[in-house]
Amino acid sequence: MAELVGWPDAELVLIDYFTAAPPGVHTCNTIPPVELFNERLPIIDVTRTGGDHTTGTWADGYLVDEPSMDLDIWAASLESGQTTAAHARAALVAMLGYRAHGAAAGRVRNISGPRRRPDVSQNITRLGRTTTIPLRLV
Repeated sequence: MAELVGWPDAELVLIDYFTAAPPGVHTCNTIPPVELFNERLPIIDVTRTGGDHTTGTWADGYLVDEPSMDLDIWAASLESGQTTAAHARAALVAMLGYRAHGAAAGRVRNISGPRRRPDVSQNITRLGRTTTIPLRLV
């Protein structure tokens, strides 16, 4: 039987990383309840949307997870949303080598965004970004 590998939760790796940067942003993988939502703005909601694990590669033998991560960015204004998105992008670029939950981050690749996303509230700006964050087990 092949050895079972316990992969770290990519959402938690990214949430922990964003706890330190960008400052003043509530980062989560579960939206705050309605009564707390506005006071927590700006918010980055992190969701893994796909990606694959590579095990036992012939080239280097490392185990790699390449999750696609979707970031929903909510803010009280378009300007605040764009600023939060720019800080998130800068933080993602600097993520190379970050270690948490038994994984080390590789070079983050942007798939799309930031772009506006629809939201039912006319008072909230919602932007989105999708990235791939390679993680190696350490």
